[in-house]
Amino acid sequence: MDLVLRVQELDQDANFMTSTFETDVLIVGGGPAGSSTALSLLKYSNLEVALIEQGALNNLRVGEQVNASIFDLLSYLGISKTDLDQNSVLPGYDSLAAWGSSNISSRHSVFSTQVDNFQLDREVFDLFLLKKASENGALIFPRTKAIEFKNNETFWLVNVKHETKGDFVIKTKYLVDATGRQSSVCRKIGAQFTKFDDLVAVGSFLHFKDKKVLEQEILLETVEEGWWYYAALPNNRVVVSLFTDSIIVKEKQIQRTECWMELLLKTNHVKRKMKNTVTHEKLWVRNAFSHFTDTSDTFNFLAVGDAAASFDPISSFGIGFAISSACHAAKAILDHEINDHALTEYQRSINEIFSNYMQNKHLFYNKEQRWKDSYFWKNRT
Repeated sequence: MDLVLRVQELDQDANFMTSTFETDVLIVGGGPAGSSTALSLLKYSNLEVALIEQGALNNLRVGEQVNASIFDLLSYLGISKTDLDQNSVLPGYDSLAAWGSSNISSRHSVFSTQVDNFQLDREVFDLFLLKKASENGALIFPRTKAIEFKNNETFWLVNVKHETKGDFVIKTKYLVDATGRQSSVCRKIGAQFTKFDDLVAVGSFLHFKDKKVLEQEILLETVEEGWWYYAALPNNRVVVSLFTDSIIVKEKQIQRTECWMELLLKTNHVKRKMKNTVTHEKLWVRNAFSHFTDTSDTFNFLAVGDAAASFDPISSFGIGFAISSACHAAKAILDHEINDHALTEYQRSINEIFSNYMQNKHLFYNKEQRWKDSYFWKNRT
């Protein structure tokens, strides 16, 4: 998917990149949380918004299942369901799990019991949101890394480095961390970062040797080392990953294809879904830990999406929280002009969401009692 951004015009202006650029709000991170923050601010205010993204906006992303409430969130941002590429949002017919026993049953997420769900092509969806933000007036800087952050209780000065144009400075009244689970801005400025586990995913994207009509389904299957995730994706692809703790990956060398395959072949159900699939990619290892950041003591600063709080993938809470937290953060910024406590109230709402999540997560993991003495399950039950 081609993404035409106004930053391409800025890239051609070397003089611009050596100056100080001013904006009302600077968002660091170009995922759904960052794009949605920009879209919400631009729709409901006249504030100037800039967004920087360290990557080149072409990284492969894992698909994600969402429920129908996502369309209400998008509507709030001025996006209708018909605006979306229909091949990037497919109906998810089944959500199944062998969790607590070897038998498969229908599975609802920790937070949602809605039947209607959809499978996203994250690459297409993420770039669509970013393009919408650009079209609505956001200045987007891809391949740009934030190096240093300073504030004087009046504004922020952010030193950034563009991949080819070099260093420049962005002056902004408000700063938003949308860098994802690593919360890189929060960490650099010293915001409180609390990590609750070491969950990682080791997985691969695969496709079938022969074209076939895939059932749009998700399957979870628990094992002694953790749990397997299988999901059908658009374009005749599937994603398969083992969620386990990083120490288990290291001890059992699960990042090696032969070790990963050995564990996969021990499953009862997931292995049956993999017949006639191939991949030419290396296994990837990605963080999936739960964490919480507290930004309440930091001047004119908010975190959104996974940077504010990250959730176990069993919650099916990723994209929905990314967009909803972005909308609430944008409103908090607008309210802050007349209410000095608006940003603190936003942080308090994140605290409450995360507290409820932790209780539900504990209950969900307690449904599996077959391996309660194993390292993975003992840490969760």
